[in-house]
Amino acid sequence: MERGLRIRQGNRVAISVIRSLKILVTLVLLSNCASSSNNLEFKIIEEAIPEVLLPEYPHLVTEVSCPEYVNKDLDTVFCTLQVAGKEISVSVTGPDVTNSFIVNPRIKIIKATQLGQKVKKRLDDDLGVENKIECTPEIRVAQPGELFECEIIDQNGGVHHLQIKIIDFHGSFEIIS
Repeated sequence: MERGLRIRQGNRVAISVIRSLKILVTLVLLSNCASSSNNLEFKIIEEAIPEVLLPEYPHLVTEVSCPEYVNKDLDTVFCTLQVAGKEISVSVTGPDVTNSFIVNPRIKIIKATQLGQKVKKRLDDDLGVENKIECTPEIRVAQPGELFECEIIDQNGGVHHLQIKIIDFHGSFEIIS
């Protein structure tokens, strides 16, 4: 499985995640159902996409739908799925010579834990004290207007609530409250 992860900083507030994921599908699995092998290939891929796309949060990937794979040659198809309630598209290329498929999401996914650490660093730097932070929900698709709710716990145990608003498709954010 290949993964590329890039965190991009723009004005110290942007997070962007790019992934290139590889799903391995062996001929042994496919040969067990020779009569419906074309259908089985994408059934296996549909079932594997959530775990490969978001291994920490596969339960947030739902309604995966790939077209029937008809051509055995290298080909690219597009699958649709829901990630945290947002419909997105991924391209699936393959099978290659190793009978593997490449899955490339066309989105940025922002994880609450990563966002929380960026907000924590900014607050710690600005306030000069260490804070703890927890943000929800677990992930968001990077779309303008998406919100994270965060709780900041200061050194005295005081709890402060913040909203973090995604302002662009790259995952840049602003603290709005």
